Amino acid sequence: MHLASHWLFSGSLLLGILVVGSREFGRSLLISRMGNRQDELNTRRLASATIYLTRKYIASKINTLVVRQSCADCPYELTLRQRQLVDQVLESLAPDLSVLLHRGTPEETSWDYTLFVVNDHTAFKDHVFTFPDELLEREFFCVVVVTEFQNPASVERTVGRIVASNLRLPFVNVVVVAQVEDGTVATYSYKLFKANCTPGITVRRINHFDRMTGMPLQKMPDLYPVRHGHLGDCPLNVGANHLPPHLIYKRHRDPPPPSNESIPAQDLSGIDWDLLQLLAKALRFRIQLYMPNEPSQIFGEGNVSGCFRQLADESVAIAIGGLSGSDKRRWQFSRSTVYHQSHFVMVVRRDRYLGRFGPLILPFRGKVWGVIITILLLAVLSTCGLRSRLRVSRPLENLLLVSVGNPIPTQRLPGTGFLRYLLASWLLLTLVLRCAYQARLFDVLRLSHHRPLPEDLLGLMRDNYTLVSNGYHDFYPRQLTRRLGESFAARFERVQRAAPGERLTTISLVSNLAYWNHRHRNTSRLTFVRQPIYMYQLVIYFPRRSFLRPAVDRKIKQLLSAGVMAHIERRYLQYVDKPDVAANHPELLPRITNKIMEGCYRIHGLVIGLATGMFLLEWLSGRWDGRLRRWMEWVHQPSRRTTK
Repeated sequence: MHLASHWLFSGSLLLGILVVGSREFGRSLLISRMGNRQDELNTRRLASATIYLTRKYIASKINTLVVRQSCADCPYELTLRQRQLVDQVLESLAPDLSVLLHRGTPEETSWDYTLFVVNDHTAFKDHVFTFPDELLEREFFCVVVVTEFQNPASVERTVGRIVASNLRLPFVNVVVVAQVEDGTVATYSYKLFKANCTPGITVRRINHFDRMTGMPLQKMPDLYPVRHGHLGDCPLNVGANHLPPHLIYKRHRDPPPPSNESIPAQDLSGIDWDLLQLLAKALRFRIQLYMPNEPSQIFGEGNVSGCFRQLADESVAIAIGGLSGSDKRRWQFSRSTVYHQSHFVMVVRRDRYLGRFGPLILPFRGKVWGVIITILLLAVLSTCGLRSRLRVSRPLENLLLVSVGNPIPTQRLPGTGFLRYLLASWLLLTLVLRCAYQARLFDVLRLSHHRPLPEDLLGLMRDNYTLVSNGYHDFYPRQLTRRLGESFAARFERVQRAAPGERLTTISLVSNLAYWNHRHRNTSRLTFVRQPIYMYQLVIYFPRRSFLRPAVDRKIKQLLSAGVMAHIERRYLQYVDKPDVAANHPELLPRITNKIMEGCYRIHGLVIGLATGMFLLEWLSGRWDGRLRRWMEWVHQPSRRTTK
């Protein structure tokens, strides 16, 4: 009995000790998990700053925000802080902005605007992102919220690591929100290049928030300052392709400079050069332009030349000079929006028909000449037949005089009515023929006559024209293509100086051909096939995922909408307003109107006025010869001048 009581008392005492111990442990655990009021206040401050940035700078541009969060190896307190932050952000943005929570599945892709909530830079770096190829040309934005308290001495290092990880992805536009140990929330961005234009990243604090009101203490017009592409007046390497009038190298006739030597600005002009100067002024960078000696072509996967080789080697950041955005292999690089369009055509040579003066010798066709000769024979036979009956002297001589446009003396005119009628009829017919010949002669002098040319690609292939080009093209047979690594000017000269029986053609832009014809207007015989191959879209090329492309696109769109690009194009394309006139097509030449003949009318009126004045002076001198002589003598009397 005593032993049983002892065991019962011992068990009760042990149970009481366990109950009291577990109660104290649960209370301490609950208190530790509830956190203190200062931590909750700091979490609200961080959430308030995130909500302000999202509502003011993101909600006005989109209607869906993607939220991603990651907390690698976090203690419970940090996980709870991150969860509370996300809950407060979602609760505040619900009326104005829909939110898409990232599930972490492999097939999910990134959206335009993303909110990342991470504990430090390691969690962000280890995050998995998926960017399909069709989305790489889009502009992405992200806000990275760091939930771990930062030391004032290490916050810039943390931000720099996050930005460096972003730059390896298409997230060029990134802003980092971090909170230091005293509870102050600050917003950080970055700028490219360090001091003295050294490559690197310079972290910048663009704003911080008041700890009492939660409002920003500085005005901030844009959440992403790097989006404007401010490069701090640092040099930027540019590769250029010589293709007038889009990019004109004024010393192209001299020996080409080495590909690693920068071209002076005074040796350059053209549409692309003026555009590049405007971009450099807006984005604040200096131009170091390099011109490769080989043509710029994209032949296939990894097979490039010229400016594209420089882009692939990352020796330049931009490539310009009439580069095509219509190439199907353009996906190997990033490209800007289209700033100019031109037709891509086949260039051929015009051969004159009947030589230079052939149309002057044969102004009419065979039927017209047959009618004229027939009428002349009838007139001669009729005159000879009527000579014996009507006794007309010199009738054939009069006929020939009238035929060549000479007048007939009055004494030679026939006296009978029938002969007068016959002569008047012949004079009228001669006048009509003479006017027709003069009109035909004027048309011959106005319009050059050439042999007919093919009107499309099928016509060129049917006539076995050989294409001279830098590479093979899908639209022309390979067996009819001669691949030569020459410039556009060398190919134009080759087609121009081809043998009479050799049929050569090449490819070019209409603007480029018009510029070449304008520079060689006294010797050029080149024209183009009227059916274009396709519309050639001119763009600026960048390396894949270049941070410059969005900023350049925005500036080009501004220049297009303001009419600046149209003004630049008119300056260099004033001789290409009617490019088809270069083909000497009769239907495209302007009609002869009174306005065109104003100069001729003025000269004719001046000549008539001078002739009338001379006739009046001659008439006055003959009618008043004595009076004029006496007046002139009176004027020249020396005594009269002395008296005066």
